[in-house]
Amino acid sequence: MRRTLTVSLGLGLGLALGLCATVQAQSASPIASLAFSNDVEAALVRALETLREGGIEAALNEMDMVLVKNPNFQLGHLIKGDLLMAKSGAPLAFTGTREQPELVASLQQEARARLTRYFDGPPIGHLPTALIQLSPQQRYVLLMDSEKSRLYVFKNIDGAPQLVTDFYISGGKKGAEKEREGDQKTPIGVYYITSTMPKEKLSDFYGSGAFPLNFPNEWDKRLGKTGSGIWIHGTPPNTYSRPPRASDGCVVLTNDDFAAISKYVDLNITPIVIANRLEWKSPEQWIDSKSVFADALSRWQSDWQSRDVEQYLAHYSPQFEADGKGLQDWALRKRRISSGKNFVKIDISNLSVMEYPLPSTAAPLMMVTFDQNYRSNNAKSLMKKRQYWQLENGQWKIIYEAAAS
Repeated sequence: MRRTLTVSLGLGLGLALGLCATVQAQSASPIASLAFSNDVEAALVRALETLREGGIEAALNEMDMVLVKNPNFQLGHLIKGDLLMAKSGAPLAFTGTREQPELVASLQQEARARLTRYFDGPPIGHLPTALIQLSPQQRYVLLMDSEKSRLYVFKNIDGAPQLVTDFYISGGKKGAEKEREGDQKTPIGVYYITSTMPKEKLSDFYGSGAFPLNFPNEWDKRLGKTGSGIWIHGTPPNTYSRPPRASDGCVVLTNDDFAAISKYVDLNITPIVIANRLEWKSPEQWIDSKSVFADALSRWQSDWQSRDVEQYLAHYSPQFEADGKGLQDWALRKRRISSGKNFVKIDISNLSVMEYPLPSTAAPLMMVTFDQNYRSNNAKSLMKKRQYWQLENGQWKIIYEAAAS
């Protein structure tokens, strides 16, 4: 049976969030079937549920158990203090912390982000639009929803994504869509984890360690974006978690969560898709999207092998650019090479297709990576290739192509 609960997350429940959330539940208990990423969030949700039923003592027990394990969890201490005041008959209003309004506001934001995941999360069974095709080499992929302060881990099941777990994260102080060095924003795009930096080589600020990302990537450079030092990392020893907007552009997890994601990371193979807001599709819609793009890619491959150079070049956008050269130079080179071919054979393997996160007003963009085995009567080569395809007037066109770094 499906029901709708309207749960106040304001002063009456001790969280002082000043909002109301509509909770969609599949059963009589909205938390009965939830899978929690860690004990902290499990306790927060259980405390909310028991408070809804008037169980202040049970909510206190939940917070006590969390704080024994995580004594630096500021949000937990704030909630516990409010619950103790409620137990004594005082109003639930964080009255003991009025002298620190910025701290209270940041903790309210953290509570909102953590709880929203469980009471207004992705539709059950839906798949992220960003993941079209996963390479066999990509065992896992990370997806970050900047707006909801959430990092999702998906497992590769025969090229399709399957949700494994997810974590609360902190992002840039000024939000997302990084444009330049020092703007305190997290970049939007598809990136790869390039190395591991153990905590022994870092200051305490980075906690358990760090995973540097390859920002700026090819697309960022094309758009003139600048910056460096964008990492996924942990928190200082005296800090359990940070507010949703607290970094200078990095992606920050608790130290426990950072350690948890480490087992999902393969250097230079595991991608992380960072979006302002993740979009989700039903399995049927996801398959349709995959099929449409797969057909465009297959036609490009077939037309190249046919040696009909004009038909092959028709797959390239007028805005195409590679290695600093536009479509005209590319076409001249391809016509010259094609004139000496008796046959061309192209094999594609380890195909990865990601829908690139962009503003809603921009034309859809695909980031495509694959191993290309090229053979002809007078040449052969094996390379990893990177393409960006953009939807133009209802047709997918290649707007960038080069060897993948």
